[in-house]
Amino acid sequence: MTSSEIRQSFLDFFKANEHAIVPTTSLLPDSPNLLFTNAGMNQFVPCFLGEREALHPRVANTQKCIRAGGKHNDLEDVGFDTYHHTFFEMLGNWSFDDYFKKEAISWAWELLTEVWGFPKERLYVTVYNPGKGDPAEFDQEASDCWSEVFKAEGMDPEVHLLHGGKKDNFWMMGETGPCGPCSEIHMDLTVKGDSQGSLVNNDSPLCIEIWNLVFIQFNAAVDGSYRNLKTRHVDTGMGFERVAGIMASTSNFSDFSRPPSNYESDLFKTIFSSLSKMCGHSYGGSVPANRHDLTDEEMRDCAFRILADHIRTLCCAIADGILPGNEGRNYVLRRILRRAVLWGRRLDLDPGSFSQLVDPVLDTLGPVFPELREQRAIIRKVILAEESAFDRTIDRGIQLFEKELKSERTSYIGLKQKRIFSGRVAFKLYDTYGFPIDLTQIMAREHKIEVDMESFNNEMGKQVQRARKAQRKSAISVSEETSSMINKTEFVGYELSNLHNFEQEVQGIIKEDDHQWLYFSKTPFYAESGGQVGDTGTVVIDGKKLNILDTTKDSYGRFLHRIDSEIGKLESKTASLEVDYERRLAIQRHHSATHIL
Repeated sequence: MTSSEIRQSFLDFFKANEHAIVPTTSLLPDSPNLLFTNAGMNQFVPCFLGEREALHPRVANTQKCIRAGGKHNDLEDVGFDTYHHTFFEMLGNWSFDDYFKKEAISWAWELLTEVWGFPKERLYVTVYNPGKGDPAEFDQEASDCWSEVFKAEGMDPEVHLLHGGKKDNFWMMGETGPCGPCSEIHMDLTVKGDSQGSLVNNDSPLCIEIWNLVFIQFNAAVDGSYRNLKTRHVDTGMGFERVAGIMASTSNFSDFSRPPSNYESDLFKTIFSSLSKMCGHSYGGSVPANRHDLTDEEMRDCAFRILADHIRTLCCAIADGILPGNEGRNYVLRRILRRAVLWGRRLDLDPGSFSQLVDPVLDTLGPVFPELREQRAIIRKVILAEESAFDRTIDRGIQLFEKELKSERTSYIGLKQKRIFSGRVAFKLYDTYGFPIDLTQIMAREHKIEVDMESFNNEMGKQVQRARKAQRKSAISVSEETSSMINKTEFVGYELSNLHNFEQEVQGIIKEDDHQWLYFSKTPFYAESGGQVGDTGTVVIDGKKLNILDTTKDSYGRFLHRIDSEIGKLESKTASLEVDYERRLAIQRHHSATHIL
């Protein structure tokens, strides 16, 4: 089956089982806690929380996802193996208080084994069994459902049904909020298929998780307790590239002699073909035994995978309006682009070559994601401009690298003296010039020098702490009321008369770390969304004037106003709000100009 046939087959299967097929959402997430949309369930969070009713009790789709930066970050692994990606599609089906474990399990097995023809004896399943200190109880219901499936197939549940603790088999949206046990389906890709489940969850490329069935049935409270939800949901996620790669690597399950690889599918073959014509090299599919000591062939194959993965990420992100830049998600995109360009030099690519890979991406993904074709010209211009600018930066970075090589830094390893490359300089190359640490290590080893990774990691840790201080966090909780009863904030800031001395009652105060946030039933302050930062201004309460430093929106739809100093018990809850109108106008001009560009 081709990748297009696999995707369409998935959607057709669930449509036949009364699921509404919904479109993918943008890679720019609604949640302020996410850098990118990183899972199919992101758009359904309000349904899980009880804030919004689902449009249909059963839905399915393919969702564009990026996992690079933040909690889910696969960037540094891409290229060095054959199954990590920064961009991928997640095939999923959902039930909102409709069907539950039995149906989800039955359909998953039917699609894999009867529709797609996965060899049944090579499939292994895990169910939740709590370890010491883990929440909830053994998932007996899922275990019984799977046992019935295996017995009906004449297979031994004792062999094909495994247990996992919280790490692998209990899904949580956050430290609080909706959660529940899950069942993972794994595929044995050894030559003989006789691992007997010994490779499941053991980080082996010969046993890959392909589908996760999450059963949302609990609410994790702030006090650490887990209570049953009034409504139960199913949330599944399948790795599309993994399924397509398995089918391609095994010639539709007829030959397991080749190493499995996501990059064997036609999703990447078209890109590889264009890349080969550009550089004169061919993709060999080799995987490094030691990522820190690559042969020439391994170096080329890593470069092929990195460029093919990264151009897909950049095309899809730019089409959704996320541009490379200096902060947040924009900086992550810039790092991805620069990592690709630097690895492209390992293939002797000419400057400007990377942007030429846009067309093969659009040929494979454009038919299912039309926004890619609509934004073709913009995508190419942005990537070419970034690539050209970075080509000039590369030269300055290499000068810094070569200057460091001339130093006489040494370190004693045991009784042996070794030359080392400064970790601080490596971090500067990474942070200022966009040199990924893996490539700096390779360049250093070519000169028989090791990078001081302890110092590099210390600098990275400092950066992470700085990022955490700037990160907004909020507790996630399930609404016990209907969505119509949720106290959302009404934005009234389009009326100019409301921007000055707008009086409202304080609905509540939220304390978080060193900050305090006020929220009201109505506000003229615009909350950060759609790529536009929140309003600032002032608020007068109890005769005291406070500065509002930022305005954001939480998952309940409340507008949170961060104030610059603590306030105690209020004698009067009446507040007078005033928006910094000149600042808002300047922001609007910049925001509009960015879209025009």
